[in-house]
Amino acid sequence: MQEKSSTSFCYKGYPTDRDIVEALSSDNNSVRNQAFEALLDTLQKPIYFHLRRLLGNHEDAADASQTTFIKVHTSLNTFAFKSKLSSWIFTIATRQGLDLLRKRRSNQDFEYDFDKHLITLQSDIFFEGDQIEQIFQAAVLSLPEKQRAVFILKYFENLDYKTISAATNTSIGALKASYHHAKKKIKPFILSYVK
Repeated sequence: MQEKSSTSFCYKGYPTDRDIVEALSSDNNSVRNQAFEALLDTLQKPIYFHLRRLLGNHEDAADASQTTFIKVHTSLNTFAFKSKLSSWIFTIATRQGLDLLRKRRSNQDFEYDFDKHLITLQSDIFFEGDQIEQIFQAAVLSLPEKQRAVFILKYFENLDYKTISAATNTSIGALKASYHHAKKKIKPFILSYVK
């Protein structure tokens, strides 16, 4: 299984969230660009892989990741330091991913095919992982959208329920139940495909 990530990030040259936010808000283009590069260097890969797990393919994850950073850039003035900057950005990314899933579902008659998705993962040049990892990822993708987001945010990103609640607009009690049900659904998928 892939290593769990953490939302505690260090931005090169910016010791605190406040420092990087101030630099990102600077009137000086050079300072602002340097801070945005530091933000991208630190969070671009974690955000991409978060969205990749949520959406299941490279193209959608790349698009949602780009849109996430555009939204971060345009709405930085709304960041109120009530959470870590990285948690706020993961929230934006999660909402982008969920919006894309809803659009995908409304644009087509979507029915999840576990075997088809497993074959897609195996042939995807952007996916790295052994057979167990492929089965695990396909099992995660089989979860309903919101349950999938909760599982990914808790299991892979190791976020606390308060942060996940903000990202998904769901009560903490419902999140705990959702995470529990997700774990119960994933186990049989893995056991039925592991040889």
